[in-house]
Amino acid sequence: MVFLHRVGTDLVYIPRIADLYERYGEQFLDRVYTEHEQGYALSAKRHLASRLAGRWAAKEAVSKALGTGWRGVGYRDIEVVRLGSGEPTIHLHGRAARRVERYGPLDWQVSFSHDRDYAVATVSVLSKL
Repeated sequence: MVFLHRVGTDLVYIPRIADLYERYGEQFLDRVYTEHEQGYALSAKRHLASRLAGRWAAKEAVSKALGTGWRGVGYRDIEVVRLGSGEPTIHLHGRAARRVERYGPLDWQVSFSHDRDYAVATVSVLSKL
């Protein structure tokens, strides 16, 4: 049995994301985040920029883990969701989902960390080939 195991990490400067939100508002949210992600981030105004930055980092980490970069894949094609347990995971949509169909079901692990002005996300993906 052969396994695909890839890891991606990304670090984001939270004030940069806060600035994008202040400048572009809903236009920024709609371009980058799914409705579910927006709802999660907006549910805690005090932590809004931190939550947006964490999800941005996770989306970048997924693109790195898949080895695809952003060529032909949009930010909204990669979605960070929480399972019933509260554990974060990844759902792929559209072009991102089509790019990985050959790998079969993917098992995602997502880890976030925030410290002052920075958010980091590490994503691991495993699939039996």
